[in-house]
Amino acid sequence: MRNHLQEFLRKSVMGRIGFALVCLLVVAALFAPLIAPADPAAQNLPARLQPPSATHWMGTDELGRDIFSRILYGARISLFVSLCVVLGSSLTGLSLGMVAAYRGGLFDRAVNLLLINAFLSRRFLGQGSERSFWP
Repeated sequence: MRNHLQEFLRKSVMGRIGFALVCLLVVAALFAPLIAPADPAAQNLPARLQPPSATHWMGTDELGRDIFSRILYGARISLFVSLCVVLGSSLTGLSLGMVAAYRGGLFDRAVNLLLINAFLSRRFLGQGSERSFWP
């Protein structure tokens, strides 16, 4: 796998940029308590709606909270939720596939026809079109 990633990053400029941005986001989210200049929940009403400055790098919101700190802490939550979704869907798909392969027969056919083919055919139906049978 490492060779494939290295080859992809060597050939693709956009891949390198995207990989660097994702790594930067992950590092910033992990070290948010050390990087954030202010408490993301602390309100400072006299300092509300200030433009970017040396004390508030991205300015403040309607309640005087530092926007940069809120983005850093929000990235932590977003990364945690996305990791949970990926792990949950992987475990669900792996479990269902193992049971279908072990049991075989009608259950395997139902999983294959109803679930796998339905999700694969959604691509050909188009998102949000009148022919799509779920949103």
